[in-house]
Amino acid sequence: MSDLKISQLPALSGSDLASADQLAIVDLSASQTARLTVSDLIANGVTLISDSTIPGSKILFDAGAIATASLADAAVTTAKIGADQVTAAKIADNTVVNLVSTLPTSGDYAGQLALDTDDNSLYVWSGTAWLNTKASGSVNAFTDTTSGIINITTVVSSGTATVTASIDNTASAAQFLAGPVGSAGTVGYRTIDGGDLPTASTTSKGGVIVNGGGLTLSTDTIQIDNSVTTSSTKHLVTYDANGLITGGSVISSSDLPVATSSAKGAVIVSNGLAVDASGNLSIDNTVTSGTYTKVTVTSKGVVSSGDVLTAADIPDHSAAKLISGTIGSSLIANDAITAEKLANESTVKFGGALGSDNVTIFPAGDFKGQLFWDETSLDLYLYSGSAFVPITVLSGNLVNAGTYNANTNLVSSVTTAGSSAGFVAGSALPAPAGANLNHYLVVDTSGTGSGAAPTVALAPPDMLLSQGVGAEYALIDVSNAIAGQSASNISFIASGTITATDVQAALQEVDTEKLAIAGGTMTGDLNLGVSTNVVFEGSSADDYETTLTVTNPTADRTITFPNVTGTVVTTGDTGSVTSTMIVDGAIVNADINASAEIAVSKLANGTARQLLQTDSGGSGVEFTSNVDVPGTLDVTNGATFDSTVAVTGLLSANGKLAYPAGTAAAVSLYSGSDTDTGIYSPGSNQFGISTAGTSRVVVNATGNVGIGATNPLAILHLKSAVTNGGTIAMIDDSGSGNTGRLQIMTTGGSGSDEIRLAGVNRSLALGTATSSHLSIVGGTGNVGIGTTTPSTELEVNGTILSTPVAYGNNQDQPYLIAGTSGWTGATTNWNTFGFQHRIKSDSGGTPRITIDTSGGEAFCVRDNGDVGIGTTSPTQKLDVNGTIEANDLTINGSSFRNIPKNSKTAAYTLLVSDLGKVVCITTGGVTIPSGVFSSGDAVTIYNDSGSNQTITQGSSVTLRIAGASTAGNKTLAGYGLCTVLCVASNVFVVGGAGLS
Repeated sequence: MSDLKISQLPALSGSDLASADQLAIVDLSASQTARLTVSDLIANGVTLISDSTIPGSKILFDAGAIATASLADAAVTTAKIGADQVTAAKIADNTVVNLVSTLPTSGDYAGQLALDTDDNSLYVWSGTAWLNTKASGSVNAFTDTTSGIINITTVVSSGTATVTASIDNTASAAQFLAGPVGSAGTVGYRTIDGGDLPTASTTSKGGVIVNGGGLTLSTDTIQIDNSVTTSSTKHLVTYDANGLITGGSVISSSDLPVATSSAKGAVIVSNGLAVDASGNLSIDNTVTSGTYTKVTVTSKGVVSSGDVLTAADIPDHSAAKLISGTIGSSLIANDAITAEKLANESTVKFGGALGSDNVTIFPAGDFKGQLFWDETSLDLYLYSGSAFVPITVLSGNLVNAGTYNANTNLVSSVTTAGSSAGFVAGSALPAPAGANLNHYLVVDTSGTGSGAAPTVALAPPDMLLSQGVGAEYALIDVSNAIAGQSASNISFIASGTITATDVQAALQEVDTEKLAIAGGTMTGDLNLGVSTNVVFEGSSADDYETTLTVTNPTADRTITFPNVTGTVVTTGDTGSVTSTMIVDGAIVNADINASAEIAVSKLANGTARQLLQTDSGGSGVEFTSNVDVPGTLDVTNGATFDSTVAVTGLLSANGKLAYPAGTAAAVSLYSGSDTDTGIYSPGSNQFGISTAGTSRVVVNATGNVGIGATNPLAILHLKSAVTNGGTIAMIDDSGSGNTGRLQIMTTGGSGSDEIRLAGVNRSLALGTATSSHLSIVGGTGNVGIGTTTPSTELEVNGTILSTPVAYGNNQDQPYLIAGTSGWTGATTNWNTFGFQHRIKSDSGGTPRITIDTSGGEAFCVRDNGDVGIGTTSPTQKLDVNGTIEANDLTINGSSFRNIPKNSKTAAYTLLVSDLGKVVCITTGGVTIPSGVFSSGDAVTIYNDSGSNQTITQGSSVTLRIAGASTAGNKTLAGYGLCTVLCVASNVFVVGGAGLS
């Protein structure tokens, strides 16, 4: 194109600018105009820009675009770091807390912590000294006190405080530590008061009746019902069935037996007990002193904690044990109270007029429905719950027939008796007749009667009674009798905080002290009972409420609301806490989440390629170009080092460590300056070790290992560089003469040189890296399998598998023959080889293992485990055809020299497990059940008491005394002994001493 002025050139859009586009540049050094590409101009022109000439505002960095090395030392100042941005991952080990065994001379910065790992003491550097920290609420000093009943002493050693508590002795006997009886107050020593004990009932423990059993009650004192001569000397004693001492003699040292594994006696105190130098024995246990109604006991019987009894803790008691308290109606069974149990005037009270005015004096009603007979006027009254109302009693029985609606004058409902008498629900009253005589209906709806009902005003609970004659029913005006009563004339028994004695005054008292449903002011505390919550419906009545509840407190707690207006924040709340609610300086390092990070924009600028680190004093941070990493340098991605990296300590790579392949003469990994000795890679997927520039070990891609062979052809390929053979492998146990035990020669050697046995005793062992399986001991030639010290020509420590016999019928082959030195080898030469272990089978193929002697088969074991001695076909676990001679015989853990005993203290039914045993019974007798025993089974029974015991024949069981024909229950006299023998199915014979 023609030459144009710059102003005449067409415009080039910035987006169309390419790195190869050219510019005209005046080269002053050569006095010429030359061309230059845009990429060269930018790449080389940057170096010509004067320092500090490009304003920072003209540089736009992408997020994460500033490399760590581009940051100047100390470039990121404190002001550039945003709050909550330094996470745990950004803080180096031993920066905030220095873990040391000995405190350094000084800290890195004021406020730095140091933890002494020897005693776990924590210190903080004040800037001039290390100060031992004291946590808020921690105990840093102890003050002993002995002014009260409980004495506290402490001993502090090596950071550990030992607190010892002791209690003053009581001033006199029979005292315990407790508060006042029946109220709160100061705890002190006192005797047990009756008020400390709960009253016994069917649901709670308390006082019980002392009724024999070795105890007696004298006035208000429980005493042991026994009397012996008083003695201050320790005695051996005799005692009765209640454990009461009836006599004794002075204890001598010879009376104390020495404890053995099978007999009780003197023992060493341990395992929950302690003894002092004076021989005082005590329980090795410490609990908080106090009076408890329930305790927890360890397996040694020691109280480990105390608590308060609950209803579930108290077992059921016999009613005979009750001496006070009341029994709730829920505990009384239906129909349990019979007529003879009712006291006089329990259902009907008697009374009348006491003066000449003939005014009836009514008693206080005990329950709704109670009757009162006025002996003056001969009237009967019924207690309605608030007053006695009169009723009229006709001849015969009154029968409830149903209810009556006086508004519609129809029967509302009928009972079964009413239906039988002709009353129909929804119909009018039938006329009085003999069929409905003495039947009555109760008015349930007010109105005026008509038809057979009296034509007067009727109201509940008036009663309409059929007298069997006439045109209408008789009216029993109960409503007016009740309405005629005034609340002020009805007595009221004061209860709780209500002091009134009549119903009117009681209602007025309740109205005065009530808390209205619409709200009001309480002058006292509002105490909510167990498992009671406060529930708020909210602004609308729907299915959702807010419940205010508490976790069961273990001590008195107080929740205080501040004197401000606002919203209560809960753990499930979000977004309610604002910055104005947080006190300045309240957030400490521990409050900052570990995932919080500091944005790059919060860091102060540094110079190019600088890193952020703590300063030399450790009290600040700075940008630096010289990074000193005292701990671990963790590089997540790849790292490139421009020159040699010197590591004075251990270079540890938890991931992969890549290095070039190298050669045998120039290895990749070497020690010091020995560059031809180390590790290299001979090729793809291969590993090699070289020394002095020569390959020594190669592992190829298939896993074959070559020692001296660069192309191994087997898993282990050994190749010697010696041309004329030589030793390529030697096992040297450093024995006498330092000679090898086993040498493998090259194929150039003779056949006899392939394995050479040499060294001390010329022993050979074959086995694994941990054990020898086959050993040949030099000198003796003994062979051991599973042992390295065989004592005979062949010693096997383990199992020998012999397979001389194939499975089949009528087999009889030996698998082990034990002979003597004179054995000829002939299997029939019984007198010389001793015995044979043989495998045999019968015609049906049933196998057995036998031991045969010169006399034939002496012992066998069948495939089902039956063992035979003297028989070739045992049918029991041990089947002996011959005589057994034994000093003792034990079966199921019991020796035939004694009879096992089964002691019972209550009524007992015999079991199969009692066979061969003696059942010792003290009370309740023994029952022989049906269908349990077989013919030949026998059980011995001993009456271990002075009272008769009954031996009961169970259902379908026949029991006779030996020599008698009469069947039935038998009596075994006190200390009598008998044996029960089953002679047929459910037929037993009993014989012994004391039977009748």
